[in-house]
Amino acid sequence: MIQARSRAKLLGNPQFARLGADLEQHIEEWIQSSNPVELTGLLDEVCTDLLSHCFQSVGGNEGTLWLADTDESNLVAVYNSGPDAENLVGFEQSIGSGIISLVYAQQQPYCENEIEKSEGHDDTLDRKLEQHTSAMIAVPFYFAYQLRGVVSCVQLGSGDETPGFDSEHVAQLVQTAHSVERLMNAAALSIALGLDNG
Repeated sequence: MIQARSRAKLLGNPQFARLGADLEQHIEEWIQSSNPVELTGLLDEVCTDLLSHCFQSVGGNEGTLWLADTDESNLVAVYNSGPDAENLVGFEQSIGSGIISLVYAQQQPYCENEIEKSEGHDDTLDRKLEQHTSAMIAVPFYFAYQLRGVVSCVQLGSGDETPGFDSEHVAQLVQTAHSVERLMNAAALSIALGLDNG
């Protein structure tokens, strides 16, 4: 007979609960005083491996993590899994232009398999990198208790050469974004509490 494993239950300590608001404020102040690239200090190898594996698993050629700058005027590419990562990281997409900005504003996932026909598509980055995006998934990205950016995954090439994405791929990217969020939250808390030895 298989027995269900009992789960250890860690009880909340009222003293720590009172410190929660101060800790959250401390982390938020640090985020607001940092530029998006500096925040990637919370994005360790486990996080980037999770993202890269997901991008490959859903059939993407590459994927990008975009974080909003402090005044929410731009989404900044802070991580990319593709061969042009060096040229892409640091690119700023104006909030209010393009599909990732729409995802950020509406906080809803997006999937498009004929991206060139979408009125919202901004091809500035395609022209900069001399590539052609045919399909895209983009999902909102949260950490430290707030919306902070977008995770996008693309297929490159002409539409008849790429298989496109489906709802299962979107769900997989959403789940991965949640996992990365939890890891980044844990890193921020660990650093703020002085528990990080790195």
